[in-house]
Amino acid sequence: MKKITYFIIALIGFTFLFSCEKVTKDPVLDMSKATKAVFISPANDSAFVLMQDMADSTLAVFKWAAAKYNLGDLQSTTYSLQMDLADSNFVHSKELVSTTATEFSITVGAMNDKLISMGLVAEVTDTVQFRILSFLNTETTYSQIYSQPISLIFTPYSGVISYPKLYVPGDYQGWNPAAAPNVFDFNNDGIYSGYIYFPEGGTFQFKFTSDPDWDHTNYGLGASEFALSTDPAAGNLVVPGAGGYMLEVDINNLTWNYGTGVQNWSVIGEWLAWNADADMVYDITKQELSVTVADIPAAANQRFKFRANHAWTVNFGANTPDDGTLVQGGADIPIPDGGTLTFILRFTTPVPTYEVIKN
Repeated sequence: MKKITYFIIALIGFTFLFSCEKVTKDPVLDMSKATKAVFISPANDSAFVLMQDMADSTLAVFKWAAAKYNLGDLQSTTYSLQMDLADSNFVHSKELVSTTATEFSITVGAMNDKLISMGLVAEVTDTVQFRILSFLNTETTYSQIYSQPISLIFTPYSGVISYPKLYVPGDYQGWNPAAAPNVFDFNNDGIYSGYIYFPEGGTFQFKFTSDPDWDHTNYGLGASEFALSTDPAAGNLVVPGAGGYMLEVDINNLTWNYGTGVQNWSVIGEWLAWNADADMVYDITKQELSVTVADIPAAANQRFKFRANHAWTVNFGANTPDDGTLVQGGADIPIPDGGTLTFILRFTTPVPTYEVIKN
C-alpha cells in the first residue's frame, strides 16, 4: 500500500513539474501594432515655383519619423518615397528613392524632370501628393505600411533644351534628310551622338547632313573608313549590318564611329525571372525604343532594367535619385503597378531617359 502511495505522490510531483515549465514561442510580427512613418518636412501644402537657373540647387529635404514595428532585433526598415498627381490614389506613382534612411534631398532640376514626365505643364501650377511606403526586407509584402500622404504645390518650368543636331539620311529611310532621325551635340563642342536603327534588307549606307536637306554641309566618306569628308561628291558611310548603333560624329576632326557595335535593346525584369527579354522596337519618327508587355503581375517591389543584346555588358538602370534618367549599371527600376505596360527608352538627351506608361 505504501508503494502505491509513493507512486501516486511521485506521479503528481512530475505532473506539477512539467505543468510549471514555461512554453517559449517565437515573437510574431503584429501589423495592428505597427506605427506608420510620418512626414516631418516639407509641410503639407507647401508651394514651390521652380526656376531653371536654380536647377542644381536643393529644392527640398524630405524628412520623416521612422515607422515602428512591435518586434525588436529586426532588419533595417526600407522606405520608398513615392509621388503621384493629386486625387489619383497613387495608381501611377513614381518612386523618388528607396532608402533605409529617414530623409532624402532633391534638386530643382531633378524634381522638374520628374514633374514634366508625369504630365505637368510648364508654368502651370498643380498639386502633387507624396507618401512613404515602409517595409521590412524579410517580410516585404506582409510588413508594408503607408504613411498619410502630404500635398505639395508645384509650378514647373519647361526644361526643353534645343540641342544642335545633324540629320542621318540613308538607304534605310529613303535618303530623305527631312524625315531622318538625328544625332545631337549635347555639350556644344562639335561632337554629336545618337542612336540610329538600320533595319534588315538595305545596304546600311547613309550620310550626315547639317540641315534637313542636301543644300548645306553634308558629311560623307573621307580618306578612311571612319574619316569624314564635306566634298559633295564624297561616298556613303556604312555600318556592318542590321541593328541599332550609337553613332558619334566629331565635325572638328571630321571623324565618326559606331561605338561598341550593334546595340539591340530589350527590357528584363522580375516577372521574367531576370532571364528572358522583351525586345524593344525603334520608332524612327519619335526617335525612341519601346515595347508593350501585357499581364505583368502586380507584386510588391516589382522591378526591371534595360539591356543591350540580351546580355549584361551594357545595361541601364535608374539614376540616384530616380529622376527618369538612366546610367550604365544603375539600380533596378521600380514598376508602380502591374498590368499592361509600355516601356520607352530615349537617347535624345545628354543621358538616356525612360518612361513607363500603363495602358
